Amino acid sequence: MTKNKFITFSVYLYIALPFLIFAAGFLKWYFALPVFTATLAAVCLGAKSSCGITSLPFSKKEILPLISGAVIIVLMVLLSGIGDVFWQNNDHATRNTIFKILSEYSWPPKYITDAGNEVGMVYYIGFWLPSAIISKLFSLSWGYVFQIIWASLGLFLLWYMLCVMHKKIVIYPLIIFLFFSGIDTVAHSLVDMLYSNLSNLQIGKWAFSQGSPLTYHIEWWANYFQYSSHTTQLFWVFNQCIPVWLATVLIILEKNNRNMVLIMGLTLLSSTLPFIGLIPIFVWCAVCDHEGDYLDRPFTKDVKKSFFSLFTYQNIVGGGLSGILSFLYLKGNIASAATSTQANSTQAAQSGFSFSVFVIVLVIYAAAFLCLCNKDFKPTKLLYLIPALPLAFLMARLPIYKLSYYLMFIIFEFILLSLLLIPAHGKSSLFFVTLSCLLIVPFFTVGKSIDFCMRASIPLLVVLCLFTISAVKKYFDEDKQILATLLCAALMLGAITPITEIARTVEATAYEISTKGSVVNDSKTIHQVFGGKNFTGRTENNVFFEIFAK
Repeated sequence: MTKNKFITFSVYLYIALPFLIFAAGFLKWYFALPVFTATLAAVCLGAKSSCGITSLPFSKKEILPLISGAVIIVLMVLLSGIGDVFWQNNDHATRNTIFKILSEYSWPPKYITDAGNEVGMVYYIGFWLPSAIISKLFSLSWGYVFQIIWASLGLFLLWYMLCVMHKKIVIYPLIIFLFFSGIDTVAHSLVDMLYSNLSNLQIGKWAFSQGSPLTYHIEWWANYFQYSSHTTQLFWVFNQCIPVWLATVLIILEKNNRNMVLIMGLTLLSSTLPFIGLIPIFVWCAVCDHEGDYLDRPFTKDVKKSFFSLFTYQNIVGGGLSGILSFLYLKGNIASAATSTQANSTQAAQSGFSFSVFVIVLVIYAAAFLCLCNKDFKPTKLLYLIPALPLAFLMARLPIYKLSYYLMFIIFEFILLSLLLIPAHGKSSLFFVTLSCLLIVPFFTVGKSIDFCMRASIPLLVVLCLFTISAVKKYFDEDKQILATLLCAALMLGAITPITEIARTVEATAYEISTKGSVVNDSKTIHQVFGGKNFTGRTENNVFFEIFAK
């Protein structure tokens, strides 16, 4: 099939525009001009050399799914709180103020704290920059309108790429993607029965205190771990998830390595923690042949050729400039220094090391490996055993009470679903890479919360979702009714989590209108945002602010 040049360029420009605006608006002019020009040239070359996004057949029968999909996308964007039309969960209070600062302050935004220190805004701000330009040109209200347009455009481009994988415009991949989730409702009920202290389980009720049980944020059931559903990501961290959703699918669709580093570099500014979870997917794509099934490619036989194919203008210049400058900017964030692994945290230190757990994990992992290899064993597949050692070690370091949560977490979040995917994709090396990373990600933390677990997992969950969408089609096409039924049942149970997010917005919006006459969403004060450690960095002794920034 022929390449769709318009959609290809649109996807690349969508991912690149935040950094291009950042370069033009945040850097000194003598840095801004060459960086902007060189990066734009890299993006144009990247879009020109890309051949993964093909044209799809279009006729009258595609009009209805096209309109239906567009309506679903816009509705989900509005319900998420983007654009300040419907009720917003409490995380939006800070994001509203960040957007206001970007819209009203000169760039890069700076502030003098109560202690007399100058700080700059250092955060993953990429998503807001196109809308902030509209706010500066017109008004804050128009900026919010453009946020809706920008988010909807991102989801539409994502949907198109999902359709490319199925070679026609169909709506079910979009539905599965938006409602993709772990089986949180079953896990929540199980933990409810096993443990008497429910305060942490209902933590999501903070978002809307008058809500019914259907509005609880049930994904907090695992206490120490969370993999957020795609709807949850859209409703809570839209600024991070939409760009990396696109980047993940685009990297998998690409049929060569010419743009891989470019895509990675452009993603860093908008999706900083998800960028880390994207790395193993990038590595897998870089060392595999690009022919055949998107999700099941053999490792390349010419590693040298694959390695040197990464040395293109767009990768070296475009990916290098965007990646390095984004890193230097984000590195100044005060919270970035607080990094640890849960296995080495003070809580885990109480547990010591359990040799029995270590051995049991290795045995289970090895047994699963042998079952998956079956008659197709090759010596190179012994590489699949490499993640077993760090995983066994990390699990052996967990306290028993935390280990019990972890085991329930991985079972209900992705193991049960993955078992249903094995008949379709169990031999795929990408499937193995994805599951291995999902097993290990929960052990790491950045700062004091579990943000790393929730955000670094985003690209991995996208890939798991792609496997699921593919398996659904395969099971129905091959008339495997039992597998198709079980997989659909798992998806429907998982969909309850996104439904609770939607229900919370609907109930809260109705409550706001009935009690106040309109929806009035909160915002933090500018002082609160600049005084918060998650959103700023000292400008003093900061390479980015002292050398590159205006």
